Amino acid sequence: MTFFTNIICTKDRPGDLSKLLNSLQKQVKKPDCVLIVDGSDSPIEYLLKDFPELNFKYLSVRPPGLTKQRNAGLMALPTESEWVGFLDDDLVLEPEAILNLDLCIQKNPEVRGIGLVINNQPVFKRENILRNIFFTDAGAGGVVTRSGFAACIRPVKKDLDVEWLYGGATFWKKEIFSEYLFDEWYSGVGYLDDVDFSYRVSRKHRLMLCASAKCFHYPHPVKKEKLYALGTWHLVAWWYFIGKHNSFNRFFVLWSMMGIFFSNLMFGVLYPSTNRFKAALGNLNAFRLILLGRASRQIGFQK
Repeated sequence: MTFFTNIICTKDRPGDLSKLLNSLQKQVKKPDCVLIVDGSDSPIEYLLKDFPELNFKYLSVRPPGLTKQRNAGLMALPTESEWVGFLDDDLVLEPEAILNLDLCIQKNPEVRGIGLVINNQPVFKRENILRNIFFTDAGAGGVVTRSGFAACIRPVKKDLDVEWLYGGATFWKKEIFSEYLFDEWYSGVGYLDDVDFSYRVSRKHRLMLCASAKCFHYPHPVKKEKLYALGTWHLVAWWYFIGKHNSFNRFFVLWSMMGIFFSNLMFGVLYPSTNRFKAALGNLNAFRLILLGRASRQIGFQK
């Protein structure tokens, strides 16, 4: 059987982490090692004694940062690890998720990255004229459009080959980390760090979504006072991503960004309670930074 190590990067969310660990303890096939990479202000190591059926390693990383914590976890992997799973601390896995993932690996030995299906992932309908016009969706999803936009990954009933994977519900063949690491430019919430990493891997290796390995995601909403920063961060991280890969038409990129801006503006005006107008103002700030050539600076924020 495959030796699985799960890396969980966490910060100040002991309640969420407990729910995830409880779901791992209930797995039909339990992970062989659970590596907690803790960036919390008050360490959460005390929680681990509540889950005696799991084999833990614990690592504290201060100051925290998502991609920084992920890379630190990779440096601390048990030598016998064959596959490495990165799980967000606000996930809950179905009991057969890791077992079904293992079966998928045996059937597809050439695959180097496999994503879990997120049952409650909010998704758009596949056909939408505006998203097609602005290149912010494509086909069944899971691809990167001509503008460098990561088309949403929808829940699937059949395994699906993809070009990118969510960073917090994905397993990787350990050997790829001799060639790829996470880019620590993505600070704060690490927005688009998963697209950057998985898209790089997909240029050489097969990635897929495993339809029978499932989980639920319970993210915390972004605080309304952070929406301006999020609006800025979204477009700046996107611009940084397409600059790294240099394979996207920048006219199409800016066109797609305008689509995101007008969407935020429209929803902000029509539905003021969503506070999307603040995100639109953040988009405008991102355009300013792009025009000034300052978009590659780190401007991360915390949720």
